[in-house]
Formats: sequence, structure tokens, C-alpha cells
Amino acid sequence: MKESSETSSTSKRQLRKPKSNNGCRTCRLRRVKCDETPITCKRCIASGFKCDGYDTERLSYKRNPTKVTAPAEYYFRTLLPDKTTDERRSFNYFHSFTVPMMNGWFDHRVWNRLVLQMAQSEPAVCHAIVAVSALQEVSESCGLAILPEDISDRTHRFALYQYSRSLKYLTVRMGSNDPHVRNTVLVCCILFIVFELLRGNYDQAILHLQNGMHVLGAGKFDYHALYQAHPALERNVEDSLAAALVHLDLQSAHFGASNTHTQLDLALLEDRGGCWPKPVEFESLQDAWVMRDRIFLQFCMFSALCETLSEADITADFATLSTEQKKQQIQLLNFAHALDALEQTCIQRGAMSEKDRGSLELLRMHHMGVSVITDSCLIKSPKVIFRIYSERFDKVVDLAEQITARFLDRRRAAGPRLTLLMETGILGPMCLVIDKCQNVAIAQRALRVMESWPHREGLWDSTLASNVASGRIMNIQEDADTAI
Repeated sequence: MKESSETSSTSKRQLRKPKSNNGCRTCRLRRVKCDETPITCKRCIASGFKCDGYDTERLSYKRNPTKVTAPAEYYFRTLLPDKTTDERRSFNYFHSFTVPMMNGWFDHRVWNRLVLQMAQSEPAVCHAIVAVSALQEVSESCGLAILPEDISDRTHRFALYQYSRSLKYLTVRMGSNDPHVRNTVLVCCILFIVFELLRGNYDQAILHLQNGMHVLGAGKFDYHALYQAHPALERNVEDSLAAALVHLDLQSAHFGASNTHTQLDLALLEDRGGCWPKPVEFESLQDAWVMRDRIFLQFCMFSALCETLSEADITADFATLSTEQKKQQIQLLNFAHALDALEQTCIQRGAMSEKDRGSLELLRMHHMGVSVITDSCLIKSPKVIFRIYSERFDKVVDLAEQITARFLDRRRAAGPRLTLLMETGILGPMCLVIDKCQNVAIAQRALRVMESWPHREGLWDSTLASNVASGRIMNIQEDADTAI
């Protein structure tokens, strides 16, 4: 009798159909069985619900979740009640891994709060987050900064599907009269930029960046106004969003892809020569970060002008050029004083964390690098630059080595390796040092710093940057050999 009962129970288990994961989104949200009728399920129609259709792509259930301390599943079920298990899982990864990565150098409001808050009310933002997270997890697992597109891979298809859903929701949202819709568009632009960078689609990333700058309302930056204010602020959008986009645009200027930088010329310098920098004060590291970008923007325009001038041109207009150089030197000095004052204030308040110390050190390295290049920008002789400025370039690389070593040690203790940031760290400064120092030994040290840590800093990719830098070092060596 017992054997008969066990046989019956086994037969029932064998006859029971396996649970289907292919139901429509509405039935899965309601936790009812879907009849899986194509396009629109009959159960939704019969119950008076709108059928939201089916997910054309889903993640593989064979994938093991990443072993991390992350919020429990019920937390994301409450936070994102209308999202699928796959979407909540990817959002969890973004929350637990991507956000800490984006805040590797500084704690940015965009990643700490804004993006996560908007994801709860803006479907376009939520699906963009899921798309980025899905690709980034693959990138981390295979150790590749750029993922070659593989449509046969389920995760790639899932990410592209989420990306297309985000675009669809964003198109509808842009038809709204809501005055806050610009913030939604700008957040999506930033996430789309990250998504395309992970895929290695630089042209598309730049296009999203330029569209974001257009929505921001940033025309050509007024060079002289940069002595007084950051060009991204006071544009009726969230300040941190504007600053993040302008920072990426600044990076794009290095690659000749920015539409916002004024083509500086001598006439423009002479036209408004009365604009001088004023002393500044920082209430926070975020203030210092914004001020650093103001200096970077101006430095980028002025140094680009100096690059185009011959020694004879510089001699002919030395008074105008040296006056502008002096203004930038004063602005850099003001920055250094404000940074020192901020550090003292933080120490007195007992509010200086280890991460804050690292952020201050990074800002000082940026300041040191820009200062030495500003001081030498009117000198055309490689021999003179080598003789006068080698020691200062060497100190910049010393600081970069220390920052990188401590930063990587801290990140190893905190969790997985850091490969994706949207903030300038060491790559841009090291490339500038290699390009300007005229010293092979120093340039090779800077290259080793870049190669010691494969990662991305916004538009800067360490592998590509190192390859370009290697070519530049060969040119420096050839020039040195020729001079001998």
C-alpha cells in the first residue's frame, strides 16, 4: 500500500508541468498563471487588465549571482514592484557595484542619489540602468573594458532590449510639459554614454554627449567668464548633472569632439584682457571638483592656442600671451590656497575620511600637472623644457604613483577591482606629462602608472591611452637621438 502511494506521488510530480518563465509582464507582476497568448494574453483581457506584453530577451537562469553583500531581494521587489526578476537583479548589481565604482575618486550626487531616486519614478532611467548593469557584469566577469558585440549572447541581447525600452520610454517622456523632464533626459544621456563606451562605440557615446550638452543649453563657452563661474551651473537643471556632462565634454575636447569650446585667438585675449581671477573658497570637495574643471576648461583652450603658435608668433605677441599666462597662474595659486584651507577645516571638524584624503591628493596632482604645463606653455625649445621643468614633471609622476598604489590597495580591501569610472583620475594627467615633459625616463614612468591599472575613466581607456603614449615616447626618444 505504501509503495502504491509513493508511486502515485511520483507520477503526479512527473505529470506536473514545469513553471513557465515566459508569461507576460502583467501576469508575472500579478503572480498569476499566464496563458502566454502571443502579443496580448487572454487572461489579462478577461480580467480587465492591460497586457504589457512579453520580454523578448531574458537573462539565463544558469548564471550564478555575484557573491556580494547586497540588499535582499524583497528590498528591490518593494523598490521596483513593476519590474521583472531579471531587471531587479541587474538593478541590484548597479546599486551594489556600479555606484561605488562611479564614486571611486569622489562621492558624486549623480550616482549616490539622483540616478537611483529617478529610477523609481522614471522607467526610461530604470531600463537604462539595467542595460548598463547587464553589460558591466559581463565586462567584469571576462576582464574586458570593451565588449565586442555578440548578438548570440543572451546577456548582450537582454542589455540591448533594455536599452531600446529606455529609448522608447524617453521618447514618450520628452513629449511631456513637465519642467523637470530635462533632468530625466540628462540622466539618460549619461547612462547611454556609459552603455556605448562599454560596447566600444565611441561615435555613439559622443553623439549622446553632444545631445546632452544641447539639452543642457550649453553653447560656446565664454573663455573669459571661466574666471568667475563654472559654465554648467545656473541652467535650471540639477547642478551635479550639469557638472557631470561638462566634465565629459571636457574629456571629449582632448579628442577634438567638443562643440562647446571657443576657438581661442589673440584678438579674443586682447578684447577682454581686464578679466582677472578672484580668490575662492571651498565648502566641500565637490566645490573643489567644480573649480578644478573650470581651470581645466580654460587651460585646455589656452594651451591649444599656444600649441598653434610658433616661437616667432609668441615673441611678437608676448605681452598679451604672458599676461594671460599670469592670470592662469594666479587662478591655480588661488585653487591651491583654497584646497589647503578646505583640508584644515575638515581636519578641525574631524570630518576627513581616508577617501577624502585620497580625493584631495588627486586634486593636488591635477593642480601640479596643470601648473607645470601652464608655466612652460610659451617655451618651444624641448631642451629648455627638459632642463628647467624635468624635476617638476618628475614630482607629478611621483604623486601619481603614490595615489595609484594607495587607491588600489584600498579598493582591494573594499571589494572587487575598479574598472569603470566616469571621472578623470590619472590617465589624462599622465598623457599630458608624457606629451610635454620631453624626458624619456619620466615619460616611461608615467606610462607604467597607466599600464599598472587597466580601467576606464569616462572617455579615457587605459589600454588605448597607453598605446598612444607609447608612440609618443618613441618620438621623444627619436628626437633626443637626433639632437645628439
